[in-house]
Amino acid sequence: MVSVKGLKEFGVFKGLDDSELTKLAELCRERTFPKGAFCFHQGKKAMELHLCRSGKVDIVVELSQPSGVVEVTVHTAEEGDVFGWSAVVEPHTYTASTRCIEKTEDICIKGSDLTSLFEQNPRMGYIVMRNLSSAVSSRLTDTRQKLTTLMAPAKSGE
Repeated sequence: MVSVKGLKEFGVFKGLDDSELTKLAELCRERTFPKGAFCFHQGKKAMELHLCRSGKVDIVVELSQPSGVVEVTVHTAEEGDVFGWSAVVEPHTYTASTRCIEKTEDICIKGSDLTSLFEQNPRMGYIVMRNLSSAVSSRLTDTRQKLTTLMAPAKSGE
């Protein structure tokens, strides 16, 4: 079982008290993914929010190009990071795929369970969604920078 102390390690839960974290812990499931496994795929229905307990997970966006589909790693989730946020954000469709680049221990929370908990406890919902939106904003900035670099024409002589 996931402990309150363990959940305190995740920035997405910063600001929640122990009684709120206890309610969250009841929703958590622990899983282990081997190196090379996918936690979820871009375009699929988003079912779970993921918390990286250990290991590393590449967040990969598939881009359609005239020559075919190109995969771009836009972020690498590490211990303490949240991913799979689409499970709690409409339209509940994953915006990227995830590939474990090493054995990864993960905590999963069903998005529907989390949403129900937030409806019953608006303060919790506000705090988590505020923290989550900060993480999403940072990732969008990083993604934009990576895509700009990849799409920039090469300088002559390089």
